Amino acid sequence: MRCISLITAILTMAAVVVWAGNVATEHVVSIGSDNVTGYPAAREGTGKYYTLNFQLPEIESAMTLETAHMEFYVDAASFARGDFRWVDEDSVEHVGYATKAPLIEIYELRSSIEGSVKDEQLEKTTMACVPVAVGSNRRVLVDISPIVRSFMANPSENRGIVVGSFAGEQDGDFTLKDGEFRDGSRAKITLKFSTAR
Repeated sequence: MRCISLITAILTMAAVVVWAGNVATEHVVSIGSDNVTGYPAAREGTGKYYTLNFQLPEIESAMTLETAHMEFYVDAASFARGDFRWVDEDSVEHVGYATKAPLIEIYELRSSIEGSVKDEQLEKTTMACVPVAVGSNRRVLVDISPIVRSFMANPSENRGIVVGSFAGEQDGDFTLKDGEFRDGSRAKITLKFSTAR
């Protein structure tokens, strides 16, 4: 009898915890081609980069952002680094390295772009990055929660994001793919919120 009472008490506590818990909701922000601008490499040793502009949905004050993941597809290449040596008087051979998983970088923009993005326009404190295997049509899924939280805290500061190999951290060059999503988007951001009951 004591065992049944204990089990009943545990089940009651579990029900209270579930009832007092949070309700999860999900929003998906699609970024179409009209909100994507491509740029050539900023300087030698870096790759192409893109600016993406998007607006966040209106959020109720009781909602808390749990995660924000951005998904997109790229063709990924890497730069050859290191030395070259003469094989004969007409040809050289590369004897350096080329990384097999260059790093793609995502930054929040601090100010509007005029011509091209400058290093000082990138917000380093909310930067997100992920290695991408060299090859075609690579799916990239990266956590950009700090960037989205920053935009939520200061909506007027949302000037978009920069995606690519802007800083040249790991010798990559990326081409953002088009047409990989059924709705024609170039990228999607999935926002997961919790709301206290």
